[in-house]
Amino acid sequence: MGSTNSRVNHPPRIDRSYPKFEHFIEVAPGFWNCRVDFIVFKVNIKSHMSVARLSNGDFVSIDAVTLSSKAKSELDQLTQNGEKLVGCLHTHPFHTMAIPAFHAAYPGTDHRKYYGCPRHLKKIREDSSGAPITWAGDLNTCAARDRFLPDLEMRIPAGSEFVNPKPPNANHFSNVFVFHPASKVVVQDDTVTYIRKPLIVMRVLGLGPYSMHFHSSIKGPGLKPTPEAPLEFIAWFQKMLDDWDFDTLISAHNGGCYGIGKITAQKLLTASEPQLRQLSKKNLKNASEAGGPAVSTGGETQPVDCGWSSDPNECECG
Repeated sequence: MGSTNSRVNHPPRIDRSYPKFEHFIEVAPGFWNCRVDFIVFKVNIKSHMSVARLSNGDFVSIDAVTLSSKAKSELDQLTQNGEKLVGCLHTHPFHTMAIPAFHAAYPGTDHRKYYGCPRHLKKIREDSSGAPITWAGDLNTCAARDRFLPDLEMRIPAGSEFVNPKPPNANHFSNVFVFHPASKVVVQDDTVTYIRKPLIVMRVLGLGPYSMHFHSSIKGPGLKPTPEAPLEFIAWFQKMLDDWDFDTLISAHNGGCYGIGKITAQKLLTASEPQLRQLSKKNLKNASEAGGPAVSTGGETQPVDCGWSSDPNECECG
């Protein structure tokens, strides 16, 4: 699938609210990103979480990571020991590992609400202290995605399986895109990957530094195997670019594209569109040869794949 290059490697220099922070880095005014180690197959693919400041001075966290004592101290300083943390969004079905500990540190209350993907609501019922996690909303619903408007806008990629992606070890394509207009930052996890420093395995696959790509599963099973799905995704991504005025696009596992995120994403879509249209034709041909319409691989009727090994946790990627 197409890719594009941008050599903007670090957040722009701004007058940061907390210049001594080492973990929660203010990448744009009012938006912080924390990047941590995350090991899969003995390879450190990194993971992240973010914090956005709302117009009333409260904060919303986006995703969760395992916090070191210093990172937690910074988050406490930022949010007044969690008192101003009013929402916790968990936006990727397979980014689950840190949620129990994060909830134990910042439990859901009448003041602080947790929102997750359908898989979170089904799979994660208690935190690391044994306390129940009460989910206030499902991000697959408009009501939950609209909860923090106009400070945060949220959308889910069309043509993808978000509710019950299968197989769990491979279909990590879909997640919620979150736009923070005040900082002009879009944050998402896996749909778009921005590679600043490619790992050896990435270099072998031809993925260079400072390059933006769609998740490799976009060819399947990330998008539904229908003729419509690739075209729906093209239209959805273009509308997102048209509607949202952003400068920075942050991805989970390698880094952020700072300053020219929107320009680079537009170039990625333009480069990828011919392959996506070809995928649509391929899906139509497959459906015709099968004697009927293509059927999505999502849904409860599909067998549950335990992931990359016999350990069911290894289908998790954050």
